[in-house]
Amino acid sequence: MKKKLAEGKKPCIWMEAGVIDYKICHNNFDCSHCEFDRAMTENANHNLALRRAGQTPTGKLGTIVPWPDKMRQRSGLQQQCRHMLTGRVPAHFCGNNYLCHRCEFDQLLEDQVEFFLEPERPRLEDVFGFAVPTTNYLHRGHTWAVLESGGRVRLGLDDFSQKVLGPADEMKLPKLGEEFHHDAVGLALARQGKKAAVLAPVDGIIEAVNPKVRQRPALAHDDPYGEGWLFVVTPTNLKPNLEHMLFGPSNVAWIEGEAHKLLNMLESSAGVTLPSGGSIIDDVYGHFPELDWQRLVHEFLHSV
Repeated sequence: MKKKLAEGKKPCIWMEAGVIDYKICHNNFDCSHCEFDRAMTENANHNLALRRAGQTPTGKLGTIVPWPDKMRQRSGLQQQCRHMLTGRVPAHFCGNNYLCHRCEFDQLLEDQVEFFLEPERPRLEDVFGFAVPTTNYLHRGHTWAVLESGGRVRLGLDDFSQKVLGPADEMKLPKLGEEFHHDAVGLALARQGKKAAVLAPVDGIIEAVNPKVRQRPALAHDDPYGEGWLFVVTPTNLKPNLEHMLFGPSNVAWIEGEAHKLLNMLESSAGVTLPSGGSIIDDVYGHFPELDWQRLVHEFLHSV
């Protein structure tokens, strides 16, 4: 009897096929880069070779058979794509006899897997309580960019902008295939009916949009350099774009200047001063609405 998976967990294809009793997928269904899948396939092929030679596999691993063979034993059932079985797609049926390495649909999904994996965490430095990445490029409109494999660029909002404006109620992100233009409005966030346009840091074509942020916009505030990334683009003018962005120690120096600008605004508008060695409070606008939303957007996002 198949064990019940905890809520939110997805079964490994070897479990779905019935080869093993229990195994959770920890690799976002990217079987081609999964060590467990590789080991299971080697064992299954070894057992298959023994049987073809008239021998009987022995030991605990002797019962392992290729998962496609096990799947075909489901008589009377249409062959469901492995990605349907693991819940990655709602409905798709295999017309390729489980030869996944020859399947265009399978390859399309595998090519997209890396888009939706959590990006590598940048090195961070603390500046008045703001997390400043020194391994990401920063745009002066408070977005970040990081170069990834295949020449693509992943983008998001920096921690400074999120702590100043606070968590968004709505995030208006571009659609797949749309063009993105450096220093032009590329997205917008909204909070309590107030909107803030955000400038695009690079030119490019939108290849992927983070579905988690669409569902929960505040994720960009809670984890701006991780799960809160916004989208992936194929850049069209990357080198000139990067030349206008900040990187490394320059990021720290720039955020220090932005923080001092914010501190001056807090002192003049709200009568608030920061104690020596203190950190600026998260959700500045939420605590000090007298700073004025449009003024904050103008001063720091430069989009109005």
